[in-house]
Amino acid sequence: MAEQKEIKKKPISFANLLIGAGVAQAYTTMGFCTFMKTVEVTRSKAVGGVQKSTWQVASEIFKKEGIVGINKGVNAVALRQCTNWGSRFGLSVLAENIIRDYYFGKDDKDKRTKPLPPLQKILASAIGGGLSCWNQPIEVIRVEMQSQLKTPGRPEKMTIVKAAQWIYKNNGLKGFYRGVSPRIGLGVWQTICMVYGGELVKGYFKTN
Repeated sequence: MAEQKEIKKKPISFANLLIGAGVAQAYTTMGFCTFMKTVEVTRSKAVGGVQKSTWQVASEIFKKEGIVGINKGVNAVALRQCTNWGSRFGLSVLAENIIRDYYFGKDDKDKRTKPLPPLQKILASAIGGGLSCWNQPIEVIRVEMQSQLKTPGRPEKMTIVKAAQWIYKNNGLKGFYRGVSPRIGLGVWQTICMVYGGELVKGYFKTN
């Protein structure tokens, strides 16, 4: 009788979990939220007349274009979110390992298990948050896909590829990094809260 091989289920890695969470967040809530935020910033406002509310604008778009219309740019949002979440934690761990080498010395065999001072942990999270903005081109593409600005020659139905071509045509490579400075600040703040703050919470409840 042939031996039956035991099939072992591999545990889901934390990185894959974060990427999956980012994609799920994008397709369930972030697509509509980021679209309406961009609409509010870029839509034309009536001068001297009655201003339409956000919900009125959303209703008009939904009636005209359906669920697809109020989720414009959702694929770019999903791409941004999955790279964001994975990068923040991954780059923070990488930065922390480099700091450990410097702080404890490369020859210290216990450097990976020794507790780092809070300042060094915060620094690692800040570095990870700042570097995670490498995907700023995806964010710029997302904004362009959701923008309500009417410009001559601008494609009506934007895809990720068409948006990238339009940005490059009008602004070159530097156009993909518009607004990167405030986003770095936001990424640093968010990652300190998510990574370092998360570790504090785990330590408080003594969980792994």
